[in-house]
Amino acid sequence: MDGKKTVSRLYLLGMDQKELKTLAAIPCFNEELTIGSVVLKARKHVDEVLVIDDGSTDTTVEVATEAGATVVSHEVNNGYGAAIRSCFNYAKEHDVGTMIILDGDGQHDPSYIPEFINALRTAEADVVIGSRFLEKNNNNTIPKWRVVGMKVLDVSTRLAGNIKTTDSQSGYRAYSRRAIEKIQITNPDMGAGSEILTQIKENNLKVVEIPIIVRYDIENTSSKNPVTHGFGVLNSIFRLITEKKPLLFMGVPGFVFILIGFYFGLTLLRLYNQSGYFSMPLTMLAGFFVLFGALGVFLGLMLKAISRLISRNREK
Repeated sequence: MDGKKTVSRLYLLGMDQKELKTLAAIPCFNEELTIGSVVLKARKHVDEVLVIDDGSTDTTVEVATEAGATVVSHEVNNGYGAAIRSCFNYAKEHDVGTMIILDGDGQHDPSYIPEFINALRTAEADVVIGSRFLEKNNNNTIPKWRVVGMKVLDVSTRLAGNIKTTDSQSGYRAYSRRAIEKIQITNPDMGAGSEILTQIKENNLKVVEIPIIVRYDIENTSSKNPVTHGFGVLNSIFRLITEKKPLLFMGVPGFVFILIGFYFGLTLLRLYNQSGYFSMPLTMLAGFFVLFGALGVFLGLMLKAISRLISRNREK
């Protein structure tokens, strides 16, 4: 009987896998010049191509539709994270087993899609990230100032999510059905990529990386200034740290402030014992650091408790 049950489960699993499809999802905004070719190339490797039009004002929708993509449009430009959230929502609602997300501006080569799918299956992974830094020769075309900014964001993301990747800001990724169901995006802008990485760790999802080459010889590939973009992502990461690790973000600095306050207090006492002089400036400094340090520790503990309660409610 156990053997028959095992065979039945395997048969049902096979049926489920057949019903689930592969999807290439492309968030885009005003990319009429490139979206058509990206869709046509991606269609060769997947069952369906989805274009999330984030409020484009050009002919992106018409070009994508003519190229054979399913198009979901936002009435206004809501941001990259909002477009990614729409990708996940569509995949959850349409029996997608594997979703590959890539940019529509031509920087991501759709010919990598089979490698993403193969990595998901052979490594039994939940998330595959296309990394520009796995092979040294691959990042020769990346402007050096971009590399520095990316590494800063990599370190910050690692601090926020306790997950190590060589390219945390890569937008070329693949997700299994399990990852599609687990990941819930709240960040509406470019910080969504880092938010996803923190959720990978929280949900015990397995992540692997494959090497890719990204083109930087294409003009007008971003609607945002790279510097503004970088600081925006960094701000989002710090918000994540505050939410996920409040003791690290507020409690540790608060404790340091308390130690500094004690140092000024001891200096004040030493000065008074030696000369009988009571220094008002030292008193104010000691009081300031101790007070704000204690406040930081208290808020860190409170936010940690709230974070645990929220996590428990989500698990229920």
